[in-house]
Amino acid sequence: MAKKTAEEFRDGSPEELAGKSPEDLVDLYLRRSKKRETVETLKQHARDLRREMDRQGLTVRKVWLEQRSASKQHVRREKLEGAMAAVMDGEIKTLAVWKTDRFDRRGMAAIGTALDEFDRRQARLFVLQERLDSSQPGTRIVFAILAERAREEIKDLTLRVTTGKNAARTAGRWPGGRTPYGVRSPRGSGHIEPDPAEYPHARRIADELLAGKSAMRVAHDLERDGIRTRDGARWDARAITRMVRSTAWAGLLPTKDRRFDEHGQPLDVWVPSAEPVRDAEGNPVVIGTGVVSPGERLRILALIEARVTKMGGGSRGKRPHTTFLGGIFSCPHCGKGMTGSGSGSARSLMYRCRTRSVYGKDACPGVVVRAPRMDAAVEAMWLSHVSALEHGSPGLDAIVRRWAVFHDVEKEQRRKEVMAGLDAARTRRDKLEHDFYVEGTLSEDRFKTLAAEQSAVIESLDLEAAELAREADLSVFFADGEALADAWAESTLADRRMLLGCVLKSLTIVPARFPGDRTPILSRVVPQWVA
Repeated sequence: MAKKTAEEFRDGSPEELAGKSPEDLVDLYLRRSKKRETVETLKQHARDLRREMDRQGLTVRKVWLEQRSASKQHVRREKLEGAMAAVMDGEIKTLAVWKTDRFDRRGMAAIGTALDEFDRRQARLFVLQERLDSSQPGTRIVFAILAERAREEIKDLTLRVTTGKNAARTAGRWPGGRTPYGVRSPRGSGHIEPDPAEYPHARRIADELLAGKSAMRVAHDLERDGIRTRDGARWDARAITRMVRSTAWAGLLPTKDRRFDEHGQPLDVWVPSAEPVRDAEGNPVVIGTGVVSPGERLRILALIEARVTKMGGGSRGKRPHTTFLGGIFSCPHCGKGMTGSGSGSARSLMYRCRTRSVYGKDACPGVVVRAPRMDAAVEAMWLSHVSALEHGSPGLDAIVRRWAVFHDVEKEQRRKEVMAGLDAARTRRDKLEHDFYVEGTLSEDRFKTLAAEQSAVIESLDLEAAELAREADLSVFFADGEALADAWAESTLADRRMLLGCVLKSLTIVPARFPGDRTPILSRVVPQWVA
């Protein structure tokens, strides 16, 4: 079995690869690849193995070119499985490999299991480089030693590769691959920049999403104007959502999450993460200029999430509310949301129990309220309640915190990042103190230097956290009844629903005692305030 070869072998058509010898395959790769030195090495390995088999008077019946890693437990090596199956079926009696670590790098346990199978079938494993023959006495212990050495070598290699990748991420370099629509990465630059041909359309998508349009509506508008994706396909809501979730669209270094099987073992499957790579202080790593700013991306994602209903392990889209209290106002009987319904004039608009409308009166007696009457009552209650709160009161602080979560998505995200960075820095400092005082593995000078660095990071993040927590001006705004009334009058329906959500936990109504009950609506509305 030869050393792992290039990706081109995997992608070759069956007709192109059928019937070719190892030398022919290597020549094919040589015509496609610039890695001439590696290819020449593979050709030499193949010639050496064939020459040795001829010297031993053996006929080469089949050749396996392995393309998968020999060191990862989670990687399935189909070529090795095919070679072992040939031994198990008695098709071959000698399996020849160029070097022990090309056969397996998972240690003596894996090698020992394979050798047991060879012994049961009176077959043998021959290794050219180390001149080992499993049929000869005393070679099993040598196989075990070489297998363990290969396992340690791959650990060191993994450490070096991981360290190099982490350093590249920290340095803020594009890891390679396909960039999202609207940006490109010039070859060798390690950074991303706006693509002149795609950027105007990508920026249009961002502006329309920020204006509140749904991803599907934006896709329909692009189709109407004849704008296609990079591959010439039609836009759809999924393609737009996937583009927005890419951190590179905002000029940030992307990361990937690894998938695991049902036993918790890692797979060679990676999926893009919505979170960017962060440095030691918890800040996103910037790798260039994207289509949107990080804050704009967060606001777009928040708008998209507001249009999605989570159901079990999946989700489905939902229509935005067109009434002031739709989804906020609850039925007093079943506790489910009331929806606005009606057509024509505003006077005919009603709030009705959704359970009653969908499942009938047997599921819920339901309640019906005129929407204009209910809206006016709740608006008056909201303004009166908030204006009565005193500046600096705990209730007003709670309202302001909810405002920050609903309104300033970017600031709330940064607050979470700062708190996570603080936790990480304090953990690192505690680890340094443990290593110095308990384990004694750090010198005093080294400990003082590293501890001072972490203390500086903690101090900086503490100051930023305190600045992010300052909401004095906003508290004054909420406590000023006149300013609040002006802001309410100028706000949109979405803003009013958001302002109401900052103050209100739930809202219901006492059912009418009899048809035509003239009890004032304010006496029947039952709000549960945040403060």
